[in-house]
Amino acid sequence: MKRPTMKRIIFRAITLIPLPIILAVVSYFLFFTNLPQLLYGQSIRNLNLDCLEFSSASYVYKMKPGKCRVKNIEYDMTFTTDANGFRNDIRINEAHDVAVIGDSHAHGFGVADNQTFSSLLESIHHFKTVNLAMGSYATMRELEVLNEYGKDAKYVAVQYCPNDFAENDESLRLSKEEFRSRAEQNWRSLVRSYHEGKELGLRKPLRDLAFMLRQHSYSSKSNWKRWAEERRKIEQEAVAFARILDRYRPLLEGKRLIIFEVAGSGINSPRFKPAFEVELGKLGWLNYRVLNTSSLLDRHDYFFLDDHINPSGHAKLAEAIAREIRSWEGQKALINN
Repeated sequence: MKRPTMKRIIFRAITLIPLPIILAVVSYFLFFTNLPQLLYGQSIRNLNLDCLEFSSASYVYKMKPGKCRVKNIEYDMTFTTDANGFRNDIRINEAHDVAVIGDSHAHGFGVADNQTFSSLLESIHHFKTVNLAMGSYATMRELEVLNEYGKDAKYVAVQYCPNDFAENDESLRLSKEEFRSRAEQNWRSLVRSYHEGKELGLRKPLRDLAFMLRQHSYSSKSNWKRWAEERRKIEQEAVAFARILDRYRPLLEGKRLIIFEVAGSGINSPRFKPAFEVELGKLGWLNYRVLNTSSLLDRHDYFFLDDHINPSGHAKLAEAIAREIRSWEGQKALINN
């Protein structure tokens, strides 16, 4: 058998070198930067906007009753919406112990109906629960929904997200009419922009990827999380949140609130619990507990690309909320005895 010449060996080496280089570059961007998450969230992820309907109420929009399917890279889910426009089965008129309010994390984006923490509170932990969460709601709109559909609940699980702050601040500065009008305009613009992007097909993610690479608008994952924490004005977030709750004192007084953060991609702050406890404690009338999700949830409780909690995260939240309710119930029993 003829041995390869040095020229052939060099040629083969040159042709094979690009493959490991390409693999190394792809692995770097995939596992060590936030570029995949940014590109997915901006250009690839499918949303359930066709299942949304606008309302004249202060919360601006809710879901159309029935079934809605959302298929993405990491999940294929169909969720059930009740006659009121929220993620529950048909038993909407039954009495409930717990009302869940929050945004798309509490709504359960990415997981099946029976995997949301509100569903698990009922099926596993046996607390009658109504899920009133809706994607992109912030605190005022959440409380408007609670006032309409969950005012009889003894316990209220309040899921907070850092992106609530901008809307919370706006809701404190504007009248309800001005706020509602602006929120609807913003959402109609978002819906229109989303559909225009989807009509471009692969051109949009390719164009956005080129722009992100050219502008270097991504960072290492360690810097991404560090910068997200450093940029937060968490004390101001807590002040705005407490001020809104104080406006709804007639609704909330006498209820027991379990308040917790679920931030996108698992960037939950260890400062959340102490900062919010300080401001909520100043109200004097509020009965509440704040969970520390920075130690409860980790990266394995979130999807890799999608920034929402996965079934594992929902199960942990259901367990933590149920534990707080049982603790409260236990204290009540001791007092009564």
